[in-house]
Amino acid sequence: MSTLIVHILLYLHGCLNILLPFRMVDEREIEQGYANFHRTLNRILRARDIRLLKKHIATHPREAGKLSHLLGLSDEMAEIEMHKTIITRSALKDIWNESRRWLKEHGIEPPVHKIKKRRRKRSGWKRR
Repeated sequence: MSTLIVHILLYLHGCLNILLPFRMVDEREIEQGYANFHRTLNRILRARDIRLLKKHIATHPREAGKLSHLLGLSDEMAEIEMHKTIITRSALKDIWNESRRWLKEHGIEPPVHKIKKRRRKRSGWKRR
């Protein structure tokens, strides 16, 4: 390799060390982070603890994704969303009925849990 390329690579390596001071996170660690987040989330949802739910979401914004909107809601509104979330999580199937009942008692129509159907792949040609 020419010395110019070596110098460029060393420069870029130095820039990466400045931008990423600790280390690169591999995909396995990211997946484990999401898995740990969701396991803990399921435990919190089972306990139906709004404050703990909001705290968990606030400390894990990347993993929380769509659930982050709960942080801006009052505890009463967040409780409604919590029960809707329980109904959409298959790992919490054993407490779906309790959440449905809670929502109906508060005048809210529970979401329908949709079963995803696999679509058949179509071939590249059309039949006539």
